[in-house]
Amino acid sequence: MRRRRRGRGAGAVVALVLLVLAAGAAVLLSNPRHRAFYLGLLTREAPAPGARDALDRPRFRLPAPPGFAEGPSAPAVAPTAAVAPGHRVPLADPAGFIRVPVADRVPFRLPAEGVPAGWELREFTGRAALELVRAEPGLALRLRSVHASFALYRDVIVDLREHPFLAWSWRVVRLPAGGDVRQRVTDDEAAQVYVIFPRWPSPLTASDVLGYVWDARAPVGTQLVSPAAGNVRVVVVASGRVGLDAWQRQERNVAADYLALFGRQAPRVGQVALMIDSDDTRGEAEALFGDLVFSRKPGERTETPTSMLR
Repeated sequence: MRRRRRGRGAGAVVALVLLVLAAGAAVLLSNPRHRAFYLGLLTREAPAPGARDALDRPRFRLPAPPGFAEGPSAPAVAPTAAVAPGHRVPLADPAGFIRVPVADRVPFRLPAEGVPAGWELREFTGRAALELVRAEPGLALRLRSVHASFALYRDVIVDLREHPFLAWSWRVVRLPAGGDVRQRVTDDEAAQVYVIFPRWPSPLTASDVLGYVWDARAPVGTQLVSPAAGNVRVVVVASGRVGLDAWQRQERNVAADYLALFGRQAPRVGQVALMIDSDDTRGEAEALFGDLVFSRKPGERTETPTSMLR
């Protein structure tokens, strides 16, 4: 009798666990955006023969505060795949652009300090200093780092087969002295744009990451695996003092870059991030960013006129 009761109890526990998992999946997939995104990840093309799968590599790793270290290297930074309450996911407009604004709402007064609407802040080392300001391209986000490292993330769903190009404007005011993306001990850059690809079956904790940086020393065109993380590929698109303290427009074929650096067709984009750091070199850095825009064709201008700002 005791064995039968014990068996029934174990069966009840298993049934309860399965019921909870099924309910969680139903809640997640009841959201059309989540359903389109997460189930869409299952249709991505298989890795090319010999290519190393991202689930076998470390996650997106960036410097983190003391106490969160995971072994000798920095801990994994898992992008937040769920859309935060009150935030919107940028969608294609009638002209075919997917604009990722530096703020979903323009504050009543500028400059305005703090995290802009639509973004999430993660401080890895030190304190973040950021504000929205008026600038030549329109509304811009100013990031300052004093021995600090922080990033801003936001969700965006992009099928690179339809919108393979990413354009943005940035202006670097101060480079971290001695920064060099090629070395782990000097891996500081004033301006960094990351495109994040969550991976099934763990989109909350695993991702491929493609980064575009303005480096202090590494020459333009440098492509490498990040010295801080094996699943991050970095492309140097601007370098040194050339063009310093002036607005520069950048445009990349993200689909082509992903294929070249990861060896397979790109899955859907799940997030983008803006980052600045000067903690490794113990210096200072400052940069401004305009909106990011995904498009079907290269060379299309979509800046927001400054006259539209208050």
